[in-house]
Amino acid sequence: MNTFFKLDNYVVLDLFELELESSEGYLRFHGSKNFSKNIIFQNQEYVFIPCELSNLQSSSDGKQAKPTLKIANINNYISYVLKDRNNLIGKDFIRKKILAKDLDISNFDDGINPFGTSSFRTYIAYDKFLINLKKSENKEFVELELATKIDIQNINLPTRKVTNDTCSWGYRCFGCNYGNTADYLGPSITDGLLNLSLGLRSDATSFMKSNQGLLHSSWWFDKVWGGIYDVGVPVADENDKVFLKNYKPLLQNENYGLTSLNYSGRWSSSTVYNKGDFVFLDFIPSVPTDLKNESIMSSANKPKLFYVCISDNIVNKQPDMNTDVWKQDQCSKTLKGCLLRFQDYVVNYGQDKKALPFGAFPSTFSHENKQ
Repeated sequence: MNTFFKLDNYVVLDLFELELESSEGYLRFHGSKNFSKNIIFQNQEYVFIPCELSNLQSSSDGKQAKPTLKIANINNYISYVLKDRNNLIGKDFIRKKILAKDLDISNFDDGINPFGTSSFRTYIAYDKFLINLKKSENKEFVELELATKIDIQNINLPTRKVTNDTCSWGYRCFGCNYGNTADYLGPSITDGLLNLSLGLRSDATSFMKSNQGLLHSSWWFDKVWGGIYDVGVPVADENDKVFLKNYKPLLQNENYGLTSLNYSGRWSSSTVYNKGDFVFLDFIPSVPTDLKNESIMSSANKPKLFYVCISDNIVNKQPDMNTDVWKQDQCSKTLKGCLLRFQDYVVNYGQDKKALPFGAFPSTFSHENKQ
């Protein structure tokens, strides 16, 4: 113990873990100025993000401290983390304090840890908090207030609200699974069919005969958009304004007037995009996940952000930063939003029926049982 108090402060490291959605695991990071790179501890990678954890002191009067995490928002990275996740309110935040000598050997090019030989048994400190609120957010940094479980504000019990008209699942996340539903071939799309070759149109006709007259998006991904797995075709923005001019006209939604879509993969700053091209941005780039953690439902279920180009000759305009020429595929979280995406989901219970593939809208309307 005597040697511990003689150590320089750079030998002691704080490692942080921030819980994401149930399907995504944890964002692991550290902010040590003496290790300005990603580091490995117990085979888990911790991304270097400048940050500061303050107000950890405790008092003798029994008051609970509410620490503040101030973290650099480099390239809006943390904003991506918070977006569409309710600012991670109520999610776990963990601090692990360790000695540098306990870092994995893989951190050092020569295979020798200059801080000594690891004798790891336990953490110097292990603190677990919940995200209480977002105090501030700008292009430079984000501040989050932490709290203990007994002191967190605005948490509802039980944590899942029961509503009759609002979906509680995260779009494209676990529960919704749009673009990742095994027995769903995707919504039917006919816009752009007349622009295809005679061979493709003939193939489309055969496909529709075998699928109750529906030309599911899986056909487009397979035959037209590169022969890839259906990742969920973009349908509409957060206000149910659809991208394609003739998409489900009976629903009478506003539309962006596009006549076709074209999947262009991951967005690239050097590619020229035109109307109807759709791309994706990683929801959070390179987030390490803990496959051993019980809260993780599926390591493959990592949603992406999809954007549709609504103008021609667009180059070097990042979709999330240029919403005048790019529109994000989002769900309104209403029954109509679900209908736009899952109307063509057909289940077979002796006869073909249409239904949602998940229980997103538990009813709360009163019901009078008349017998």
